[in-house]
Amino acid sequence: MTPKDTKEFEKLSKISYEYLNKQQEEVEEKYGIGKYENWFYDQEKGTLTFSDKGIDKIIIKYEEVGSISKISNTWLWSWANPHLDEKIKTEINFVKEYGKKQKLEKLIKRKWNADEYDGWEMTAISAYLMKAKGAYRVPTEKTFSFMIYKEIIDLRKTNK
Repeated sequence: MTPKDTKEFEKLSKISYEYLNKQQEEVEEKYGIGKYENWFYDQEKGTLTFSDKGIDKIIIKYEEVGSISKISNTWLWSWANPHLDEKIKTEINFVKEYGKKQKLEKLIKRKWNADEYDGWEMTAISAYLMKAKGAYRVPTEKTFSFMIYKEIIDLRKTNK
């Protein structure tokens, strides 16, 4: 069952989307994330790498927010996912704790019925609360995995 949205949650969601949209525009303008040939994420290193012709251009240190299952149509927070490396979910508990304080069920319930929109909403809220630099959605065969940018390393000048 999907948790109910409160007025407080809807207000947080709106502010969060505005924040994330602004961050995404700035990141795209500055780094051109959507223009690279390839992307690769490494859970053990906690990095998302964008490259052209085998040359790394942008490396992003990320925090895993959670995932949407394409099979069960559910959201699962990264802090509740035992299959994820601890390195990529070191700070996401902040969002859960905020949810507890504000009594926002979607932020504290580990798993619930959801779609891709919900995944982006949880990612926007996490980005806003954690002051992330941007976000990315990784599509796999069975899931959409959502992550937020903690640090962006620009290698374009050094790796031409």
